[in-house]
Amino acid sequence: MNAAYLMLRYLTVVVAGVASILMSDRVTDEALYVYLLLGLLLVMRLRDGLEGREAWRASPLPFLVETSALAAFAWHYGGLLPLAVSAALYTPPERPGAFIPRAVVAFAALNLAAWPHFGEKLLAAANLGYAAIALLLWHIRKTAVDSGEIEALYHELQTRNRELEEARRTALDHASKVQELAQLEERNRIAHDLHDELGHRLIRLKMMLEAAISIDGGGRGEAMNLVREVRDQLAGAMDALRSTVRRLKPAEAARGEYSLETLIGELAGTSGAAVRFRAVGACYPLYPSDAIVLYRNAQEAVTNALRHGEATEVTVELEYAPEELRMTVSNNGAVPEGGELRKGLGMLGMEERTRLVGGRLEVIAGERFAVRTILPRR
Repeated sequence: MNAAYLMLRYLTVVVAGVASILMSDRVTDEALYVYLLLGLLLVMRLRDGLEGREAWRASPLPFLVETSALAAFAWHYGGLLPLAVSAALYTPPERPGAFIPRAVVAFAALNLAAWPHFGEKLLAAANLGYAAIALLLWHIRKTAVDSGEIEALYHELQTRNRELEEARRTALDHASKVQELAQLEERNRIAHDLHDELGHRLIRLKMMLEAAISIDGGGRGEAMNLVREVRDQLAGAMDALRSTVRRLKPAEAARGEYSLETLIGELAGTSGAAVRFRAVGACYPLYPSDAIVLYRNAQEAVTNALRHGEATEVTVELEYAPEELRMTVSNNGAVPEGGELRKGLGMLGMEERTRLVGGRLEVIAGERFAVRTILPRR
């Protein structure tokens, strides 16, 4: 597209210049005329080079210089050169700049250059042709701009779709972990209930039967046999109960999968930075989903502090307040410019996880940059 526009610009001037040298009697020095025509092409080339740079993209100066040079050359030599003034509008459609004001300036320059040389009919035909060219260029420019906006929207849609897919996968993983930990907690509760309640009752029954056997005088043989059988069955039930409790009770590794102490120990051992953890207040059991949110948010915040903030010291503080649970991850790394944090997928994921369990996320850009997760106590 750009090469076609540039070729059309230069070709318009060259064709008008060659035709004018053949039909105009004002060209007395052909060598000078050719040099001036080449200089005009050089001015056009310089304009294309300047408008390709960022500092000159929106400046109207290159356009005004080129239009003035074309109009002056056409005014002096006449012929078909006034028509070459329209070449000033042949620029790539994606190049910035107001089109209508430039079209008006080029129209005025064309008429000024053609007035001494064109008759009324030829001038009217030139103006009509210029209007058609200007309308065509304006339509092409508008179409290119609309196409660029559609392409930009398409790329943005693709980006949002990837972010949405990532968020969906994160949510599914989060839900799966919540379910897994909830199952582990429920199994642990059942194991404790079986051991503390049913197990103790069975032991008490067995002891009562043992006492009955010991005080019996042996006169009721059949009853004693039945009591012994019950005792044996109770002993077997207790063995089965112990086996069930062992199977139900989750492994220590599974229960500690979302332990903040374990996470801090792993990060401190692999990052090379000083990562510390401390708990404030009287500890109380955490809801499974809250434990996962705290674990994931701490993991993300510490990783961001080490990777982006280049921190050498990170502190994770878990405060057990009466009404809410507050986890603050602070570091001595670089604070974002202006105190405003540009939220990426990691930060957005932290906010989404916290919001799903009814909490909120706060960013503190003070002397030490900190991210605080606040969850309601359940």
